[in-house]
Amino acid sequence: MTKAPPKHARGRHAKPPSEFAVRWDRMIKNAMGEPGRRRLVVVGTGTASVALLGVAGLAGLSAATGDDRTPRAAVAAQRSNTSSPSPSTSAEKVAADPDEVPDAMPFFESKDPDKKIVKYVTDVRRSGTFLRVYTDLDEGDENSAPAKSLCEWTTQFLRETGDSAPRVFIHGKSEGNGMVVLANKQSDKDDCGVDETR
Repeated sequence: MTKAPPKHARGRHAKPPSEFAVRWDRMIKNAMGEPGRRRLVVVGTGTASVALLGVAGLAGLSAATGDDRTPRAAVAAQRSNTSSPSPSTSAEKVAADPDEVPDAMPFFESKDPDKKIVKYVTDVRRSGTFLRVYTDLDEGDENSAPAKSLCEWTTQFLRETGDSAPRVFIHGKSEGNGMVVLANKQSDKDDCGVDETR
């Protein structure tokens, strides 16, 4: 006979196992059977998937902000960017929108230093083979001096930048007709005038 105490020997005053310990033991025993193993695999896979999604979400959020600096450094950088745009910032804008023509406005301003005509220009954009100059001139300003001058200057601008067959549209605002054409050059023989649409 051996003198070793039984495996689960408890003294007379020993506490019984807690309800949690009993449940835990039962869960482990159930997990050791085939159905329990499957349940553990499903639960483990689900937990791992949720954890991976959480990590990917956090990585995406930190990449979206793209700012590894401290909050003070980020604010300072933002203030410096808004106060004086650098040449690389304007280059990024051009790359972001290939239809913008940023060199047109300085050309117009060189033709009109007092900005008597240039003040009407709201946007200059490429549209296929055409260059469109959008203004805040009214629909009744068809063939007006500002519209024709902008058409002629845009034609000169295109020729100086290498366009041998410039095509130009000068647009004005309209009540219900979108942006109307106030002047245009659709061929080499065209003189920038348009027929009245009223």
